[in-house]
Amino acid sequence: MRCDFTVMDRQLDEPRGPTPGGKLVYCDLKAGSSMIGASAPSLKLVLEGDERYEIDGRTIAVRPGEFLYLDAGSHCVGINRGDMKGICLLLPPTLARAQGAPAYGDDPVLGRALVLSTRASMMGRTLLEYGRRIAHDPAIGPALADELVARVGVAIAEPLAESRAAMDGVKAAKLSTRRELYRRLERARAFLHAHDDRNVTLGEMAAIAGLSQFHLARYFKNAFEESPISYHRALRLKRAADLLAGGSSVAAAAEATGYSDTVALSHAFRRRYGAPPHLWTRQRLAS
Repeated sequence: MRCDFTVMDRQLDEPRGPTPGGKLVYCDLKAGSSMIGASAPSLKLVLEGDERYEIDGRTIAVRPGEFLYLDAGSHCVGINRGDMKGICLLLPPTLARAQGAPAYGDDPVLGRALVLSTRASMMGRTLLEYGRRIAHDPAIGPALADELVARVGVAIAEPLAESRAAMDGVKAAKLSTRRELYRRLERARAFLHAHDDRNVTLGEMAAIAGLSQFHLARYFKNAFEESPISYHRALRLKRAADLLAGGSSVAAAAEATGYSDTVALSHAFRRRYGAPPHLWTRQRLAS
């Protein structure tokens, strides 16, 4: 069964029916609200503007560059206060079982709705790439729909598993508290991924997360198994390595990742990769 594609340019008074092959929707909306069906798991990516969802008595905000994973269940309401662009991917109900991925639904830790950054996982970056392509030219949507649902339908299992592990790692007695802490930590982690071109202070992250610096550092390490500083350093050095592998000079890589000079980058790079940048690049070329 093929995945349907449609453009949604007006709000809906009632939810649309389910489609066995899944559905990809490009949303280009003015301010208003829509009734949204939830007959199967879905992902809702915001590209521009913002959107709020009323789900099972909760209001959940999704910002540009974030996506909502929503499990099957009762209908919900999507509300945007201004112009909004994004995509909604309704997954085929049987996709996970058919392809051998973990089944969706009724996760006691994650709950029904989860907001994730597109920057923190390969699947998220893939979703964002497709979303931008469709927003640039909605006419290509039908050609991409089957490809996107096939890639995302199974790949979503990885960020969900990572989120579950992170919530389990957060030391809080109440499950609702763990979910809220994870939401705040995910915002801070997304900030690190968005700023791999410079040093980020703990104070900046704490402000994004709405936590004290002490609690941010403590809970971040519990959730992601390393300190915020170490996590961010690895992101910056990964970017430097990608730039070097692509032919950039050490000086250019240092400038692009916010290191003061080539010496500072070389010291950090050697600790991470076991060799200074010039030698690491030479070894890659020889292999």
